[in-house]
Order: sequence, then structure tokens, then C-alpha cells
Amino acid sequence: MEEDQEQTSFTFEIDNFFDKEGFITSPTFSSGGCEWYVGVYPKGKYIDDHLSLFLQVANPKSLRLGWKRRANYSFFLVNQSGKELFKIIELSGQLFCAQFSGWGSPKALHLKKLQEEGFMEKNKLIVKVEVKVVHYKKKGF
Repeated sequence: MEEDQEQTSFTFEIDNFFDKEGFITSPTFSSGGCEWYVGVYPKGKYIDDHLSLFLQVANPKSLRLGWKRRANYSFFLVNQSGKELFKIIELSGQLFCAQFSGWGSPKALHLKKLQEEGFMEKNKLIVKVEVKVVHYKKKGF
């Protein structure tokens, strides 16, 4: 059965952003019958001078064999009042499956631009993701 789902918006705050090392994960959220999380590399993944952002399926190994989700998603940087300051990426129809359970942007934004242009207040980065699952099959879940 194929369905279009409502768009889900999820916001994730990272305190003391420039002090962070390694991979940061958001709490999970639900969209299109699946659990997701945002993965953030404050010092970049593959490219160390960029913010890297990824949308990941939570616990993909717990899903049944052959699971798939096709989703549209966008990342935004927002200020403390929720105003969108910068749209980082918009992908349409990205296929999430057992082999590819996460997608995103290793070069979402240069860290110098992030520091210089006032995207953060008090060293807090606020990332918003909008996800709309546009196709999934209920059988097999």
C-alpha cells in the first residue's frame, strides 16, 4: 500500500556547539511510520571545516527484511525564536533502505560562515529538519 504522509518538523538544539567533538545524535522522532534521528558532525565528516548533517533511520536493523522509505527532507538553521536563517539542503524522493539508512550533506555549511554570520546565540546551534515520507509499503513492517 502506498501513501503520502504529512510533513513532520523536528527541531534539535545543541548547546556548547563549538566545544563538541565527534558525532552528535538528536532524540528520535516519528514520520511516515518510521523512527528517525538527525546526525550532526560539528567538525565535519570527510571535510573537517564544514558542519555535516544527516537524516538517519533509527534502528534500521530492527526493521523487517526489505523495508524501504522514500522521503523528501530539508535541513534549516534557526534562531532561538524559531526563525529560519538558512536552508541547508532539500532532497526529494531520497530512498532509505537497509543498505542506505542515512543521507545528508557532509558540506552543509562552512564553519567560518557559521561563526561569522550570527547563526548561533550563546554557542547554541538549532537545527530543524522537515521530513515527508512520500512512499512506503505497510506490508512487511
